[in-house]
Amino acid sequence: IHWETESRLFPKTTLCDFTIREFGHPKRSHDYTVQCVLTLNLFHEQMFTFLYFWYVIVISLNVCDFFLWLYAITPQCRLNFVRKRLYSKKYPLTNGIKDESKIIAFTNDYLEADGFFILSLIKENTSDYVAAEIIHRLYAEKFLKRNLIKTTAEASYDDKHTKKDNDSKRHNLCSLIC
Repeated sequence: IHWETESRLFPKTTLCDFTIREFGHPKRSHDYTVQCVLTLNLFHEQMFTFLYFWYVIVISLNVCDFFLWLYAITPQCRLNFVRKRLYSKKYPLTNGIKDESKIIAFTNDYLEADGFFILSLIKENTSDYVAAEIIHRLYAEKFLKRNLIKTTAEASYDDKHTKKDNDSKRHNLCSLIC
């Protein structure tokens, strides 16, 4: 402790005024002014110095974590996160994925940023295995089935319309000939 330095915020010493009455003479008293040590301010100064550095450390860690999260939610990082977990297990549906566009569509169109956020929270709070399992099931049961149904519906729609077009062409051709 450096007694020589004084702080404006936490002064260590001050001047104390007090009165001492003489024994046997109740009306006679002496006023004194002496220098007093403020011991509680010594403790407060040390405590606030520690808290100041603690807050600086916590704020700098929060800023670093904020920039890491900004990086983590970029589309390329989300794609790498999903791709790593899709290739991590030996599932028949995801083992031989060669079509990168399906993974990109799954990540950007189906999961989007909020789905990625939930999956990353699951990974952090449980394990990477659980997150990979959920990604595999979402990919297999939701995304592929939805795309299969959409593709089947488009194919049947195309078949119906081409059949109607062919029938109408035949009808028009018959009417021209007859």
